Amino acid sequence: MSEPALQLDGVVKSFSQAGRDLPVLRGLDLDLRPGEMVALLGPSGSGKSTLLHICGLLDRPDGGAIRIAGQEAQSLGDNERTRLRREHIGFVYQYHHLLPEFSALENLVVPQMIAGLSRREATVRALKLLETVGLSERTDHRPARLSGGEQQRVAIARALINAPRLLLADEPTGNLDPHTADAVFDLLVKLVRGAGLAALLATHNYELAARMDRVVRLEEGVLVEGPPAE
Repeated sequence: MSEPALQLDGVVKSFSQAGRDLPVLRGLDLDLRPGEMVALLGPSGSGKSTLLHICGLLDRPDGGAIRIAGQEAQSLGDNERTRLRREHIGFVYQYHHLLPEFSALENLVVPQMIAGLSRREATVRALKLLETVGLSERTDHRPARLSGGEQQRVAIARALINAPRLLLADEPTGNLDPHTADAVFDLLVKLVRGAGLAALLATHNYELAARMDRVVRLEEGVLVEGPPAE
């Protein structure tokens, strides 16, 4: 069996509020394997974004172990965590967070150059991926000239451009109308499946969640397997 792209073992996290510790995550265990898409459900304020930030090495838990592509991450320093995140993790958010002064093409070229590729090689790869997501005619458009669905397709392409092992998505279609959301989600599934990634997607959309391999729910700081009872 393939090595998990993401492993959480006993992850805990609390925040201080009015002089008291407020537990948010209470000893979470989770394995995501290559090719597996997992939906993360939970009401607003349940800790979904906190969990994604911890999985993406953007925040540190108070305890427990995190492994990304088999590498223990909890004890790493900031530089090593940044390297691990850059090499193995892609992010898609509810808002696209594209660089507004750069074109769609440049938004894909920049992260590759940061990872060490030449501009020429990065441009070739970016053009190919933009063609895959149906944006060959929009390569020189800045985000403000793109529709919401097009912006999110560029954001998905950016998340995948450095060939990560793990994709983390926080309400990736939450800002889109239902028709556009379905089209963007279909594209996301196609790309994730095609690349054999592990993906953890936070969503409030039960219909989208039902199309993934499995569902986990955050309830009172604990992960529960399966969709909520009707």
